Amino acid sequence: IPNLVTNSLMDLPSPILLQILSTLPPTTLLYVKTLSKSFLNLTLDSEFTKLSSSASPASIIINQFSSNRAASRTNTLKFLKFADNFDHDPIDDLDLQLYFPVGSFFLVGSVHGFVCFNYFFGDVDRIYILNPTTREYIILPEPQRVRKWPNLVTYGFGFDPVRFEYKVVRIYQEEIRDDDTNRFRYYKSEAQVYTIGKGYWRSSAGNVMFCFGCRAYGVKLYGKLHWLVSDANQNELICSFNLENELFESFPTAPGNTEENCPNLRSLGVFGRCLCVCDNNADTHFEVWVMKEYGVTDSWVKEIDINISPECNNNWLCYEMINLLKVLDDGEVLFLWRDDFLFLHHPVKKTLKMLDVCEGNFLASSHVSSSFSLKNFEAEVVNVF
Repeated sequence: IPNLVTNSLMDLPSPILLQILSTLPPTTLLYVKTLSKSFLNLTLDSEFTKLSSSASPASIIINQFSSNRAASRTNTLKFLKFADNFDHDPIDDLDLQLYFPVGSFFLVGSVHGFVCFNYFFGDVDRIYILNPTTREYIILPEPQRVRKWPNLVTYGFGFDPVRFEYKVVRIYQEEIRDDDTNRFRYYKSEAQVYTIGKGYWRSSAGNVMFCFGCRAYGVKLYGKLHWLVSDANQNELICSFNLENELFESFPTAPGNTEENCPNLRSLGVFGRCLCVCDNNADTHFEVWVMKEYGVTDSWVKEIDINISPECNNNWLCYEMINLLKVLDDGEVLFLWRDDFLFLHHPVKKTLKMLDVCEGNFLASSHVSSSFSLKNFEAEVVNVF
């Protein structure tokens, strides 16, 4: 029967077949891939990627939280739709504090409607995977190696397009000190990987002598997670983790990085289908560098340059980290300033507009809702909220 179905489907024109495949959930696609090499090639096709991502309308998911323990706890999910004024319907808000009274979650990332959160307090370091549409969630088992100062931890959440697997990557960074002076020398970092549906954490092969910090989560692109890191000599690099072979790679960062720069004023993002670095170190301008060819050092181009000198009205952008969230269809770019507010900038029209969509502190990520059920993954205990 599988061969009969395969032959019948392959008789269809490619555009129609792509449309059919784009509506299937990942677990079904994984099975379909095993039936035919032609299906495998189609699912890796760029047009398939566009169709599957457009099956549900894109939005921005906002994780609003309270950073002040003295204040009443806030832990809310908001969904910002790409409309004329970034439509936000409070009816769609989810008050996570009602269902998860453990404290504030921190948004790691969103993939195919699954949203990854990290909760940590004291020795507790826990990952939750939620689907806000189906109201399902799983809690991952706690990994080995406790998050405890001076050792650091950061996370990434991504999708392996070859094996069709969702993976959480935990970067554990161990401080290494000089045996004689006890002074800090460098960080030794390892990746711990959890594949959704497997039920356990495992360590990937090899370590890297990079500091990933603990503020920024992994940026996903081309089946890899990426971070801005510093090596033992405090040089800034881009480090990637391949979600298929689970190996680290690194390449030079964008221009403009100097010893005087504050690393917390540079952030990594995705501009269209390219890596980018946002740099807010200068007193007079904020700039965005885009790597036009992946991994090619000479392909960095300054795509955005916003004047923030004192005589301009744009100096409210100064001296904080800015993250690029999304490049919209009309070329306008959405940014997050620290964890305080969103703003829009059009590189051609030179417009700049602050968005009043959320009060307090929040993190944000691109998000495409889906009805994919977490119950499709074996070895996971699925709860409903």
